[in-house]
Amino acid sequence: MKAFVASCIVGVFAFNEDGELIDKVLFPKKVEEVAERLSKIKEGDLVKEEHKLVKALSMAGYDEIVWSKHSDVSGVNTVFQKSNLGDDKLQSEFRGYAIKFKWANTQAEINEILTKVNIALTKTKLREVKKDKIIMQAISSLDELDRTINIFSEHMREWYGLHFPEMSRLVSTNEKYAEIITANGKKFNIPDKNLNKTAEKSGGMDFSDEDIKTIRAYSKSILDMFKLKEEVTKYIENETKNEMPNISAIAGPLLAARLLNYSGGLEKMAKMPASTIQLLGAEKALFRHLRGEGKAPKFGVIFGHPYIQRADKDKKGKIARLIASKLSLASRFDFFSKTDKSADLKKELEEQVEKTLK
Repeated sequence: MKAFVASCIVGVFAFNEDGELIDKVLFPKKVEEVAERLSKIKEGDLVKEEHKLVKALSMAGYDEIVWSKHSDVSGVNTVFQKSNLGDDKLQSEFRGYAIKFKWANTQAEINEILTKVNIALTKTKLREVKKDKIIMQAISSLDELDRTINIFSEHMREWYGLHFPEMSRLVSTNEKYAEIITANGKKFNIPDKNLNKTAEKSGGMDFSDEDIKTIRAYSKSILDMFKLKEEVTKYIENETKNEMPNISAIAGPLLAARLLNYSGGLEKMAKMPASTIQLLGAEKALFRHLRGEGKAPKFGVIFGHPYIQRADKDKKGKIARLIASKLSLASRFDFFSKTDKSADLKKELEEQVEKTLK
């Protein structure tokens, strides 16, 4: 048998297929507790009243529960159906049920409680800073920091290159380049044998003590930015794994954060089709194509995924579709059910990719 389960400020109610009330579990008549339960239900969590009602329904022979939430209950077949019979019935009848089951005495009392609950829910929502928004700010800051480091490093190489032009081709990484300047200053003070030998024959101009002091301070600021970049990166990796373990497992923490940023938030991403996720970050290319100015893009920021990078050119599109499909499923797990299916999703993707690459 099928039961339709819905909730309101009064409690959780179950109806049969004819719209008849078959069971109920009322909430405590306390504004804070009602607000807390309704907030959890909206987020897709199961509250104890729902557990109790579903258990009673199961014992009464109801083997299918229909409700407007993405939540599973062990041993019971649950079906998501937005705006189902139960929701419609309860919306029109909850005031009558409140008085009938002595949860409230008058319509005026119901109105008062309803107002207080709505105020409590609004305050809770205003206090909450969703973690995905913080991650989005962090990844935006990290990308901006990357751009700043590159610009500063370019100027550093040009500046110190006047003193020691040969060092630029001998030291490839900007961080190492900055470390050498910060630690040693003038080219003749560099202890590295190869660099010191090159410095003796260098055609660069002499720098005064004041010149060296200033560029050392400048290179030190670049090293500080590299350190900050490392700290922000670790923060993003940790928070992304905690907040959205499934997306993080499929895309990797940093790519997951960038996808989150391009999508506008976890909720929006969870409601996106796989085809949209695949093109996140390629909006400009897509608009150019729609204007007839280029080919349709096959992928956006997802192109940075290791599986796509290692795939042959003719298979990159197929791999991108596989990854986008898994990301679509992963985002729904992360947002709606808050269940960690990362190990299974990652294993399934690996098998599908390997099969495609053969």
